[in-house]
Amino acid sequence: MIQKLTFLFFLISSFFYSQQTEEELKSILFDIEFCTAGLKEIHEIDSITTICRKYSYHDGVALGYLKIANIYHKNNEVKKAFYYINKVDKEDLINEESDFEIVLYQHMTKSMLYYNLGERVRAFGLLDEIYEEAIRQNNAYYTYLINWQYARFYNEMSQRKKALEKIKIAYKYSKIYRENKNHRYKIHKAHLSWSFMTTSYLAAIYIDMGRPDLAKSYIQESLNDLKKNDNKSLIYFNLFNAAKYYRAVKDFKSARHYLWICKKIAGHHFKDEFHQKSVAKELKSLYEEMKEKDSTAYYVNKLLDIQMLKERQNQVLKDIIDKKDEVEVKNEKKLTHGLMFILFVSGVIGILFISLFLHYYKKYKSKNLDKIDIPHKLPVQECIFKEVIRLAKENNPEFLIRFNEYCPHFSDKLLVISDLKITEIRFCAYIYLNFSTKEIAEYTFTSVRTVQTKKYNIRKKLNIPGDMDIYVWFSKLLK
Repeated sequence: MIQKLTFLFFLISSFFYSQQTEEELKSILFDIEFCTAGLKEIHEIDSITTICRKYSYHDGVALGYLKIANIYHKNNEVKKAFYYINKVDKEDLINEESDFEIVLYQHMTKSMLYYNLGERVRAFGLLDEIYEEAIRQNNAYYTYLINWQYARFYNEMSQRKKALEKIKIAYKYSKIYRENKNHRYKIHKAHLSWSFMTTSYLAAIYIDMGRPDLAKSYIQESLNDLKKNDNKSLIYFNLFNAAKYYRAVKDFKSARHYLWICKKIAGHHFKDEFHQKSVAKELKSLYEEMKEKDSTAYYVNKLLDIQMLKERQNQVLKDIIDKKDEVEVKNEKKLTHGLMFILFVSGVIGILFISLFLHYYKKYKSKNLDKIDIPHKLPVQECIFKEVIRLAKENNPEFLIRFNEYCPHFSDKLLVISDLKITEIRFCAYIYLNFSTKEIAEYTFTSVRTVQTKKYNIRKKLNIPGDMDIYVWFSKLLK
């Protein structure tokens, strides 16, 4: 019955979404609330993604995958989260033509995943890689969002000064985004709600620094913001930080009042254990300070129950993954055996073919003994070309020297157009040799995204028209 209803829902939603443009579908995806999302929202996103794939809306498909990855990550299903993250790369959905918002979302999602796995260097690297481009976009939403992510990382690492510096920037630009003078920015409902959270997060950092006096005005502002927006995530987040403030100034009655509201929201609206655990932990600390032993003991047990539930869920997930892995291993063994058989047959056929070739070659040679066997020599230019390709693949420092011998006027023509650096000329040589983005990334030990960014910068410096393929432009350079 459930399967039939799910199928019916898919048909109805598919009909509805198929009437939308890519921008409209992306807006629907952006407006799906993150904190309260679960399987129902995943099914909805999946149906939208299917429509986007049908019409080759690559940005829409990428956004759908990233949104699903974020939901699975929130629910501690890391393997599934990475599965959808990797689908974006495997299907080559993001390129230099992609909407920057999708590119930023990809970097931030991957960054959060790696940070929570303890790979902090990699997490910060992903943010650093996109930060300057985000600022260059001159978009208040991008600026506040990426700075807030930095602030969260630094705050969790107890680097309060760095966290404060970043959250102040995020706070400033979130207000600019909300004001939206001259209707400059696309305003999504979910984005708007989250932009209000920077205020109480700034207050929370001051509280963690032991400065509730500096937090007071921001807490009051965050409470006033709730009159403008009824988003459950925003209410939870702002009231939770307000409770932290009132606990810090010993107003236990107000702190408890706000935490009870948070507890009710977490129980009724959020599907993950994080929110419930956070409230239970804060209530435990509050009752400890109030010296209410029974209430403290209750929340100690509550935290243990939440932890046990999480462990059971993780074990179930682990069992599912293990069974899936066993099936994959069996399939891989079958595939390996099949490949070995094919290789064996191919080897036998190859040996027979070589034997026949040698037999007929000897016959042919015996008929032509009176002819002088002059070895074939490759032209000089072809020899240089092969060496250039080899040096390029090895990322050898001598590559550009040999390339200039192969194409002596290449660098001069580029320098006439723009004052390029040696590294940029070297990069242009890779493009001229018709290496793909992935090949350049592989040979130069950089990421695909970095290569795409370099291509974008080269386009700007050489004034290559937007409607012209960069490879076509370079192929005509020396003609």
